Amino acid sequence: MNDTRPPAPGTPPAPADAAPAPQQSAPDPAPERAGASTAAGTAPPSDSAHPADTAVPADDTRGSRRKKAPAHVRSELLRAAADIATEHGVQAITLDAVAERAGVSKGGLQYHFRSKQALFDALFAQTLERFEAQMKTSIAADPHPGGANARAYLHAAMNEATPAASTNLLRVLVSSMMTDPDARERWAAPMRELSRPDPLPLEQAATLMICRLAADGLWISELLGYQNLSPALRDEIVRQLEVMTAGQ
Repeated sequence: MNDTRPPAPGTPPAPADAAPAPQQSAPDPAPERAGASTAAGTAPPSDSAHPADTAVPADDTRGSRRKKAPAHVRSELLRAAADIATEHGVQAITLDAVAERAGVSKGGLQYHFRSKQALFDALFAQTLERFEAQMKTSIAADPHPGGANARAYLHAAMNEATPAASTNLLRVLVSSMMTDPDARERWAAPMRELSRPDPLPLEQAATLMICRLAADGLWISELLGYQNLSPALRDEIVRQLEVMTAGQ
C-alpha cells in the first residue's frame, strides 16, 4: 500500500527530474581567522626584532640576528656617530648614516635619539664626560696638588693617546660651535664648567688660566691646521706650560 500523501492544496508539484543540490564544502577558516586577527589590531608575526634593543651588522643575515641590550645599542650608535664625525666632519652625521654604520634600523635609532639634535647633544655630553674623566685620572695621579687642575686640563687637551675618545672628537664638536650659534648656546655652559678658574688668589689663578688658554690656543690651531709645529716644538711648548703650573 502506498503511504505517499498528496501535496497540500496550493503547493506546486516538484519537477520529476530535478537533481539534488550540490553540497557545498565548508569555507576554509584560516582567512577568516587572519581577518579577525587583523581587525582586532593584532599584527602578524614579524621577523624584525624590537628596534629598541636590536643592532644588526650591515652584512649580517636575518637568520643570525640577535637581540642586544638597549644600553649596548645606544653605545654603538654613539660610537658610529663619533667615527663619522672624526672621519668626515659633523656635517656628515645624519640619522640614516649613523643607523647604517651601527647596523640598526632608523626606527631603532630614533627609539634612543628622537632627532639629529638629540644625537648631537648625547655625543657632546659623552665626549665631555670622557674629557673630564681624563682630567680626574690625571689629578689623582699628580703628586703635586698645586696647579694640578691646570696640568690635568693641559694633558687632556693635548692627549694624543686616545684621540677618538676625547681630543679629536671634542675638537670636531667644538669646531661646529664656531659656525652654529645654537650649538654654541647649548654647549657653552658645560664647556665653561670644565675650564673654570682655579679657586686661588688672583695672581696664581691668572697664571694657571694663562696655561689653560695657551692650551686652548694650541688645541684650536691644530684643529684649524694653520700652525705647522714640529713635534719637538710642540712638546717644548707643553713642557714650559707644565713648568708654569708647577710654580704655583
